[in-house]
Amino acid sequence: MKSLVTFAVVASIAFAVNTFAQNTQPSTAAATTGPGVQELKVTVTGVEGHVRVRESEDAPFKPAQVGMVLGQNAEFQTGPRSAVRFVIPPDQTITLDRLGTVKVLTAINDNGKIKTNIGMKYGRTQYDIEAAGREHEATISSPSSTLAVRGTHFMDYDQRPFPAVATSFEGRVEVRGFKHRMFIGNKGGKTVRVDSQSSSAAEYSKGNAVVDPSIALARTDAESDLIAALVYGGATVSYDYEKGIRVIRGGRPLTDKELIPVLPGTLNFVLRWNGNADLNLGVISPETVAGDTNNRTVYPIGGVNVTKNGGETSFDHRGGPNGGMEVAFWGSNFPLGIYRIGVVYISGVQPMPATVDAFLDGKRVDIFTSQGPVQTAQVDAEPINPAFGAGIAVGTVRLLDAPQASAAAKVKATAVQSVGRRK
Repeated sequence: MKSLVTFAVVASIAFAVNTFAQNTQPSTAAATTGPGVQELKVTVTGVEGHVRVRESEDAPFKPAQVGMVLGQNAEFQTGPRSAVRFVIPPDQTITLDRLGTVKVLTAINDNGKIKTNIGMKYGRTQYDIEAAGREHEATISSPSSTLAVRGTHFMDYDQRPFPAVATSFEGRVEVRGFKHRMFIGNKGGKTVRVDSQSSSAAEYSKGNAVVDPSIALARTDAESDLIAALVYGGATVSYDYEKGIRVIRGGRPLTDKELIPVLPGTLNFVLRWNGNADLNLGVISPETVAGDTNNRTVYPIGGVNVTKNGGETSFDHRGGPNGGMEVAFWGSNFPLGIYRIGVVYISGVQPMPATVDAFLDGKRVDIFTSQGPVQTAQVDAEPINPAFGAGIAVGTVRLLDAPQASAAAKVKATAVQSVGRRK
């Protein structure tokens, strides 16, 4: 029989599906054949991290390497902490930042005019042109906008759910597909930006003079890396204003190899499942003061997703066909004591097999279950009788002394012991 645990919060969250339709096909395409038309080649000049490329939609992806020469229809994808740089002769350099996808739709020399069109499904692409007297017709097409370039140094950023942003570092850029058609930047001028929610660069600048931290979708770089890795696996991100938390849907749970480098905390609890269900992870942290039972539970709903002792969860993953994952974490000053882990079934396939792991400094620590200590705890998540509790107990993690804690926690434990002796 499964043991049951009552969490500090019982959440009933409706499961919904929100699909973002993305279309990178441009409205018009330059002619690539005809008298005086020469197809240009693409040469990879820089690769950082995990980057893959394919020569056409029918070809398989393969690792990108410096020196590769490709033609039109070449498609690049970058992973977390990755980037790729390629050149289109004679004078264009294009850099795709992490977690992006671009396709070379057009790259030709049409009777002396250089015509290029880069389709960006999502990501951040920087474009540099050394005009040197040549005539150019360069375009970046993304789901939210089309940038017709008359400049020499510009960037397009389009990553759901954030507003798309066009930036002109130098030169004039025509922006189409936002609220209005507009021109930003000028030769020798300063950096100018506009996003898809603004009607002018001035409006964008004014809006960014005030930041509302309550709706920020990522509070730290560590959280951003984790979420970026999930997005790279096919997930979409939104914000539930009613529940007060960021929401992830779709994609798949990360493997250990993918997960460990992007874990957001020093102490991390990870719930993963592989079927179409919505599960929630709850972790009750140790008492820092005897008898203090307030604000010790980390749970994916606004108000209890952050605790006073440093615990938090970055998002509520509401599942999808390939499952999902949730992470509760503490930083280097995590409290020593016993952590109690539970899983709450919300909706979908039942029972849903799931796993829970605890990582300290990137290494697994034992989870004590009814069957004894294990490195990975197994649980079948399903609805339970509310009379017995709010969730299914998975087990406990016992961080009781310095040898099992991180270096920062060891220092903290030593300091506490010293104070006790002085008393």
